[in-house]
Amino acid sequence: MRRISGLLGALVLSLSVMSCGGGGGDGGVTPPPPPPPPPATCAANTFCMGSSSFFTAAGTGSHSLTVTAGTTVTWTNTSNDTHNALWDNAAGRAAALAGDGSGDMTDFPAGATHTRLFNTPGTYTFHCSFHPPGMVGTVIVN
Repeated sequence: MRRISGLLGALVLSLSVMSCGGGGGDGGVTPPPPPPPPPATCAANTFCMGSSSFFTAAGTGSHSLTVTAGTTVTWTNTSNDTHNALWDNAAGRAAALAGDGSGDMTDFPAGATHTRLFNTPGTYTFHCSFHPPGMVGTVIVN
């Protein structure tokens, strides 16, 4: 009886060792998770409003965007905060012609976008009244 239980124990042990180590799998090593997706990119002629509470112009990394007359400019809220874009003077308000509206852009919940068409050359500054004093931007129309 001892001999049978000893053989049975050896058989169970052999099967356990074979099932844990063989087979050419990953050897018990879990592969690393995939890298996180890249941050959202700011499309051409767009100001993105990121989580850092500032306007960033597409491709420039600055708060200023230069366009030619007849260009439609987009503002996109890529953060989880609510923002707005208010013109610093009447000239900016008047130059921000109909896109999906005209003049000031008062409501930017997360993910929202607004557009404005610029036909008149000039330099137009704006700000977010929710995040002063540094959340400012400039549209330069040539």
